[in-house]
Amino acid sequence: MRLASVDSGHTPENQVVLDRIREQRGTEPTGVLKTLYYRPEIFGRSFSEALDLAMRGPSDWSPGERELFAGYVSALNQCPF
Repeated sequence: MRLASVDSGHTPENQVVLDRIREQRGTEPTGVLKTLYYRPEIFGRSFSEALDLAMRGPSDWSPGERELFAGYVSALNQCPF
């Protein structure tokens, strides 16, 4: 379930970025991108930094293994990855 505001509640500046993504890719931006641009003060840089640490920071698992885990969990949740 995604809130309608995540699909349409972006600032004009962020809407321009999402429109450019649509034009360049020829597809709708993913829910993750829409969320990152919806509330960048919460989901933007701070979320991206935490994600980078989790996926690329010190660990017994390689970045590839962590990507595989993320893909598997996304599949279990029926979420496109």
